[in-house]
Amino acid sequence: MKLQAIMNRKHFLQTLSGTALTFPWFSKLALHGAEAVKAPRRLVCIGLDFGLRPESFFPVGHGPELELTPLLKPLERWQKKMTVFSQLDHPGVQGGHYGVHAFLSGVRREQAAGFADGCVSLDQLVEEELGGLTRFPSLCLGVGGGDAISWTRSGIAVPKLEDPSQAFQLLFKPEPYSAKEARRTELAENESVLSLIAQDAKRIAPLLDRWDREKMDEFMGAMRDFERANATNIAWLDKPLPVAGGEKPKWDNAGCMDRVRANLDVAALALQADATRIVTLNIGGSLPVTNIPGIDRGYHDLSHSGQDPDKLRQLHVIESALVAELDHFLERLATLKDIGGSSLLDNTTVVFGSGMGNASSHANTNLPVVLAGGGFKHGRHLFFPKQGRQQTPLCNLFVTLLQQMGIQRDRFGSSTGNLNEFLV
Repeated sequence: MKLQAIMNRKHFLQTLSGTALTFPWFSKLALHGAEAVKAPRRLVCIGLDFGLRPESFFPVGHGPELELTPLLKPLERWQKKMTVFSQLDHPGVQGGHYGVHAFLSGVRREQAAGFADGCVSLDQLVEEELGGLTRFPSLCLGVGGGDAISWTRSGIAVPKLEDPSQAFQLLFKPEPYSAKEARRTELAENESVLSLIAQDAKRIAPLLDRWDREKMDEFMGAMRDFERANATNIAWLDKPLPVAGGEKPKWDNAGCMDRVRANLDVAALALQADATRIVTLNIGGSLPVTNIPGIDRGYHDLSHSGQDPDKLRQLHVIESALVAELDHFLERLATLKDIGGSSLLDNTTVVFGSGMGNASSHANTNLPVVLAGGGFKHGRHLFFPKQGRQQTPLCNLFVTLLQQMGIQRDRFGSSTGNLNEFLV
């Protein structure tokens, strides 16, 4: 069927539902080693759909008098390389579970039209600036289903790769020659289709009413994302493959934390090989937590703990296990050497937290956040009390992270400034 025949007004707008967006969302296989003299900056964001129980998470002391709660005790050895934040949130973001997807953007999908950058997430904004430096512009991983936390500028949720073995294969296993040549043909065809779509969109744009033009803008934004990803794939198709610094992580579904660890191990190997410099891991509510000894309820049920002593006990076991996996990941980064003799942790900013402040009450305020590594001034609990009715936006922290990555921006999402005076 000729493209002109299908690009009538009605059919074109129907394609905006997303069926036209089934393009490869990242490039395959990584660059063999970093080419820069200076160690590159990296970003890892780990988001928990159900947050962490506030009473267990937030320390008592402020500033350098950081006294870790029992939940944070597994991170004690990283105390000088991490910062805990209290009373940060995303102004205007509500809805409980329906607000969690705004963790890295500060903007709910439904609010995107009111912001200059839409609901683009922190990781994807960094990808726009730095993603072309590696074969994988970003790597989006997931465990336990749940919400999307990575969003493109055009409001498309970036798909999560939930199989650590598959992620490892994509990063480090060479493609057969025939598959590579088929991929080359596909990428060339993509370029042709993109050109034709742009021509047809220009032709029919004057015929559209206001609502249709808005949908057209969304569609063309998605096509620009497609075009950028396709160009990156073409540029890296014939470049040499990376060498994995370790074996493929193993997991057997005996428990829920083995898959969390396997994903984080893949992330560490990808960063070490400079296959990517941007990683997100979303930990959803479908974790099979009943595989953990002593747990006999589902994760969602336990997150609505109320004051039930047995639920609180079980929830603490699960959350402690998740924090322990963060400890393991930080150890991996700290032991991997980077350019110039520093560690991978020294040059990797790790954000661990949630868009859910209190799952039991469905509150999206006072979000739990730990920042580790990245060369910041650490070793403190930073508390930001309300100034009248105004709360310090979490996006102020994100502005500082962007600037530390070398991206010169003074606004992001709902930010009102930055946190440079505390961290840089």
